[in-house]
Amino acid sequence: MLTLVSNKPSQDPILTAALKSGLAKLSRSTGRRLALSVLAGIYIGLAFTFYVTVLTGADALPWGLSRLMGGLVFSLGLILVVVCGAELFTSTVLTVIPWAKGLVRTGPMLRHWTLVFCGNALGALLLVGLLWLAGQHGQAGGQWGLKLMSVAKAKLHYDFGQAVVLGALCNLLVCLGIWMSFSAKDPMGKAALLVLPVAMFVSAGFEHSIANLFLIPMGIAIHQFADASFWQAVGTSPAQYADLTWSHFLQANLLPVTLGNILGGALFVGLSHWWIHGRQHDRQPHSNALLPKGNSIMSHDATKLTAGDLIDRQPLTLSPETGTREAAIALLGSGANAVLVVDQGKPVGQLDEQDLLRGYYLADQEGEMAIAELMQPLPFVATVDEPLVKLADRLAVDREKLYPISDAGYLTRYSDLSLARRAQLAAPNSNGLVLVMEGEVLAGVVHKRHVLAAMAGVAFEKAKLSTAA
Repeated sequence: MLTLVSNKPSQDPILTAALKSGLAKLSRSTGRRLALSVLAGIYIGLAFTFYVTVLTGADALPWGLSRLMGGLVFSLGLILVVVCGAELFTSTVLTVIPWAKGLVRTGPMLRHWTLVFCGNALGALLLVGLLWLAGQHGQAGGQWGLKLMSVAKAKLHYDFGQAVVLGALCNLLVCLGIWMSFSAKDPMGKAALLVLPVAMFVSAGFEHSIANLFLIPMGIAIHQFADASFWQAVGTSPAQYADLTWSHFLQANLLPVTLGNILGGALFVGLSHWWIHGRQHDRQPHSNALLPKGNSIMSHDATKLTAGDLIDRQPLTLSPETGTREAAIALLGSGANAVLVVDQGKPVGQLDEQDLLRGYYLADQEGEMAIAELMQPLPFVATVDEPLVKLADRLAVDREKLYPISDAGYLTRYSDLSLARRAQLAAPNSNGLVLVMEGEVLAGVVHKRHVLAAMAGVAFEKAKLSTAA
């Protein structure tokens, strides 16, 4: 079996994992994404419940130590999100990576962000209601509720720019934790990598929009609905927390912090890592353009080109277990006419639009097929020095079908059809991609559309010569 290798350094494996994770998130059904988002909102709210519980009555501890304790226990929230596979807005902004690679458009990405944010908010507010019904605010003689309101109140007194920066710093750390977790294979490893980034952002007082969607509404609920016995027990009055209102929360905290979270995650982590590790690998055959930027194939004489001149050493690849939805997003976003299916570094087939349409036809409404059941056999094979014109002929027609001749040189079947009609009937199978060999090594692929572009350049040159004559 051939193994795909490249003369270029391979793309950063964590970036590849982040890309795969982003495509998987975007390929889920709306209902599933919403459900997972609601769960994430609940998980983060539970983490803040843990935080407030641990810090209630801990005022005598040194300031830094108490905040470290709170940060460590709050990391439970992100651990639950990652290990349980929930959808959290602050980490889902890393879907900016498939957007940067041209695999998803801006509209679907922003709609995904909006759906996840709304689901997170719904989950956080649901937990607020449950804790209120449970009387959680009355724990420790009301000190639990008082502590929560004090933390919530402090978050409403930043100016707009300060809140944006605090939000950016928070999600820089959250997404760095998520980024590191892509390198771990087991749940324990992922959980361990998440603890310190979360502990740091909480300890430093950075701002997390989804956490605040639990904390501050819970504070508002206590302020507005707690009875007189609660205020008497904690020795204060509702007037001390009059700024715990929805309008104040939205303007002074949620809006600027959310903007900061987007900057910290999408720009500082997602796009920066893509620019450093992945941009040089994003060859244009994976974009909507016909040819690589700066490539002048159509201005060359195709009769002098070889397969090696059109080789793509970093082709878009999918694993056999990839689902039809994820494969469709990748293929449509790539602009390629087909993708290579690779299993453990070894090409095992190819996939095009027709294969995916067949998959949607065959799959039931509740599920989807793995592309292993849909892929075509391995495509054509060429050498790097094979003349491009010869390769184009092989892609155009199967000569054994066009000219059925025996080993002795005799015509085995007569047809009165025209050459054009016979050529149409002699179209070869599985010709979306051509595997290109460099000695004994598989160096990459050639896309059929790039062969077409080169041949179109020949036709264009012939037309110019004919006109000049």
